[in-house]
Amino acid sequence: MATGDKSPIVHWDTAPIAAFGKEPLRFRHALSDHKLFSDDALAHLLENLERRDYYVNTMDVESHNLRSLREGEIKGLSGREALEAVKKGRIWILLLYPDKVDPAYRALLNDIYAEMEGTVPGMKTGFRKMSILISSPKIQVYYHCDIPGQTLWQVRGQKRVYVYPNQPPFLAQPDLERIALGEAHEISLPYDEAFDAEAATFDLRGGEMLHWPLNAPHRVVNGDTVNVSFTTEHFTPRDRRSFYVNYANGVLRRWTGKQRLSQRATGPAYWAKLGVAAAYKYSGGESKHRKVMRVDFAVDPAAPNGVRPIPAYELRR
Repeated sequence: MATGDKSPIVHWDTAPIAAFGKEPLRFRHALSDHKLFSDDALAHLLENLERRDYYVNTMDVESHNLRSLREGEIKGLSGREALEAVKKGRIWILLLYPDKVDPAYRALLNDIYAEMEGTVPGMKTGFRKMSILISSPKIQVYYHCDIPGQTLWQVRGQKRVYVYPNQPPFLAQPDLERIALGEAHEISLPYDEAFDAEAATFDLRGGEMLHWPLNAPHRVVNGDTVNVSFTTEHFTPRDRRSFYVNYANGVLRRWTGKQRLSQRATGPAYWAKLGVAAAYKYSGGESKHRKVMRVDFAVDPAAPNGVRPIPAYELRR
């Protein structure tokens, strides 16, 4: 329940709270008409976010083809023109850190977590982040997993979300470790269509949100409409310990060649692994793993699929 005299953001009575974080759960929310996700607000973000604070992709919408995924840029367009390109094209935009442009997004994020922590027994978060997604009809988000705890909030449109178990064969421990170390991208996970038989499948519509277990692989297929949604990411103390264990296991796997490494996040072994993680991080071991992206198109509402080729260049993050 939200604090003070605010109306609740989420209708928590639509799913069992005790299962939160243990299985995929869908809830209804009250943010579909929020002014921060109106076209005017989105256009303002598109015009004011710095280049390092957004991703814009196009990809094959007919198959799971990672090689078709391309990075582009939004340049010389008004926010409304960029939104028109999304409506007509094959474009996926991820806006990072919208609170850099408008602190009201951070205020909303804090309200969400105040309510969440007041509702889910024992939940406490030490890290919080919001990102906004604007995507064309039929666009996909390929099979991947995320490191923090994550919730997907659908504002407008419809998408099908497939959530898979966070264990082999859907998620191999070495793959998760490489992602935790920053050595591999989240979408590098091997995907097999046969996995779908074990997926929990949700048709998510405006006014619904979906939360799934930590690191659970998932993929998304948009319906035949423009989609606006946002994600909230967090670390609880337990999530943070899991991250440190996976990070340290990745280092130890490389150093020792061991294939069977415990994922236990308590006791003396955990504290030893925390030391390994800290030593590797602060020795500069991960500094060479910065992302380098090849940018080869510009968003253009007049171009086929809203995408105009440009001379390729590299963008480092």
